[in-house]
Amino acid sequence: MKIGILGAGNVGTTLGRGLAGAGHEIIYASRQPQSEKAQTLREQGAQVALAAEVVQRADVLILATPWSAAQAVIESAGDFGGKPLLDATNPIGPGFTLTHGHNDSGAEQVQRWAPSAKVAKVFNTTGVENMANPAYPAEHRAAMFVCADDEGACQAGLKLAADLGFEAVNAGDLTKARLLEPTALLWINLAIIQKQGRNMAFGLLRRS
Repeated sequence: MKIGILGAGNVGTTLGRGLAGAGHEIIYASRQPQSEKAQTLREQGAQVALAAEVVQRADVLILATPWSAAQAVIESAGDFGGKPLLDATNPIGPGFTLTHGHNDSGAEQVQRWAPSAKVAKVFNTTGVENMANPAYPAEHRAAMFVCADDEGACQAGLKLAADLGFEAVNAGDLTKARLLEPTALLWINLAIIQKQGRNMAFGLLRRS
């Protein structure tokens, strides 16, 4: 599958490396496709192009920018043509506070910015360490929750999360991003603010 990644920071490149290792073709969006950073990505086996070209060439898109850059990147990408757009962002403002909540979410805002895309929320509830390696002792795996209104977008998110090694969990429709984005803030609070360390993740325990 051709995966277009809008954002080449820590989250985007970590997801890109993992998905490339799972056999997917990776194309990063860059405002400067001939930059030194873009050349480094090419040397790692990825492709780099302007956002609009990435959208045209990819089967699935991942939005992995900082929240402050999300709208501009989406607008530069143009028409998504009904393709899945997997939103890995979190609408976090100053002081680790959410800019959306209760009656709205960042993912629903992304869908309004990108009406021609099928938005799913995924890859937002943990840190890059767990994206690189979701395995934990006793054969546990970190959970990765996915929510979307569109079934195809949901299945794309579940597949790519499973390809990275997560326990992929369908959390419901896109309004459930109102639950997942505060869950991301809980992870940040425990891992960073309370200094429990970034090598921790949320998982599910089940009784038969």
